Amino acid sequence: MHLLFAALALFTTAAHAFDIPKGLTDTDRLEIVRTLGLNTATKMLDNPYPLGGYSGFEVGYSIEYVNIRDIRRLGCVPGSAGCANSSYSEESEWRYSRFTIGKGLYNDLDVFFHLIPPMGGVHAGDYGGALRWSFYQARFLPINVSAILHYDQLNYGDSFVNRNVGSELMVGVNVENFALYFGGGQVHASGTFIGGTCSAHCTFDSSDPSYDKPSRTVTDRVISTHTVVGLSLHFENLFAAAEVDRYQDAVYSLKAGIRY
Repeated sequence: MHLLFAALALFTTAAHAFDIPKGLTDTDRLEIVRTLGLNTATKMLDNPYPLGGYSGFEVGYSIEYVNIRDIRRLGCVPGSAGCANSSYSEESEWRYSRFTIGKGLYNDLDVFFHLIPPMGGVHAGDYGGALRWSFYQARFLPINVSAILHYDQLNYGDSFVNRNVGSELMVGVNVENFALYFGGGQVHASGTFIGGTCSAHCTFDSSDPSYDKPSRTVTDRVISTHTVVGLSLHFENLFAAAEVDRYQDAVYSLKAGIRY
């Protein structure tokens, strides 16, 4: 298990960071909120069955893959007058890791916290959490239904800050050492861009009509539906999970952890 966590960490730190383009229009900013904002929302990546009251506890380490192909060529044209972009980015995917902690609170109520570990090559800060209530468990079938509330805040390179708030319903099926889950809900994303005069962190020009002079920022909001399907494998206290989340794009995630 220690080797698995080490491999996950090594793979993640090998990922390349990318720069958010400068000189963004209002349409460009909405595309970034949809792609980089929505896609980094909190993900469960977990056995859908409740942790089990006061004694339930788990820790995990995940890797998430976000397709950034649609945002790498946004903004002003490199080389044009007043453009702060030196070139177009060649990155098509951003991958990053999250460290998670889960704790059973009472009966079928669980709480989860996550953050991006402070590793090189990521240039992002992130934290968030989720509250999961398994309100229905079938008497004669291994099926349970959960309601989930979640929150996440991402700061990318001090040039883009995004906050996600969402809710969803999830159905889980547990059979021996295997669990399948699927569900959906809605996510509200609020992305704030740093503006002002043309500086190292400038993402748009202060002539933008949405520019807020006191804070030197512009905030754009997007609401999106969210669907998810995933599976979890567990052996004694160890577990591994894989998940596909669909917002505007599909996000693929892997996680390994220990559950007590």
